Amino acid sequence: MRRLLPLILVLSLLGAPHASAQYAARRDSAAVSTPVFRATELIAPGVLMTSGVLIHCFGHDAIDVPVNRWAQEEWRRGRPERNFDNYIQYLPLAMDLGLGLVGARSEHAFVDRTLETALGALTLGAVSWTMKEVIDSPRPNGVDARSFPSGHTDWVFFGAELVRMEYGWGWGAGAYAVATTVAVMRNYNNWHWMSDCLMGAGLGILTAHAGRWLLEPTKNLLHIPTISWDGRRTPVQTAFMPTIDPVSGTVCASLAFVF
Repeated sequence: MRRLLPLILVLSLLGAPHASAQYAARRDSAAVSTPVFRATELIAPGVLMTSGVLIHCFGHDAIDVPVNRWAQEEWRRGRPERNFDNYIQYLPLAMDLGLGLVGARSEHAFVDRTLETALGALTLGAVSWTMKEVIDSPRPNGVDARSFPSGHTDWVFFGAELVRMEYGWGWGAGAYAVATTVAVMRNYNNWHWMSDCLMGAGLGILTAHAGRWLLEPTKNLLHIPTISWDGRRTPVQTAFMPTIDPVSGTVCASLAFVF
């Protein structure tokens, strides 16, 4: 039964976005664009997630295990763990929020990008954590049984898809290169099976779209105005301030919105 839980969760996720399509109406004429649900947006995450679930449930011994054995015995060959994937997993998210601030043309202004990211991140965090807790999936290194899906992979693909949606494939290709590197390194470092990473990649892409589908209804609910690109109407002010804790030396940051 535990092997079938991922399949049930995936089918539920793929059916949920249709409920958000009703919120696709344009909020006001000043908005640059309003996201409209398209069924084609489900193709890439659907293929990735379904592949991950099928391999996890029915092809673990035939696919996951041989791929992991090759990675450890032929590719890694006893080399120490290279944990730079722990850090670069957040690079696409930083690109999504920061590129527009340095002049790159994005589809949404900073406030909308932040809301879009937050909504998608909340969705991803809830779904990924639930799956890890419910599904008994031992890691290849035996540390615990929370292997499915790969958390590093779902976060980095979440960020990569946000970059692609906001800035196009020019920047998106670079973000996806980072995402693919992280997924590969999770196998190299023996923390995940291939099916974990396939599921994580699809889940990240899907929840990036979920953040966009939820953007307009959330703005309507909270009465958050839209900022136009021409700069003549700026009802929302933002302030970002980095700080350093004088006691611990920890780098912190604060972000404020004034409506």
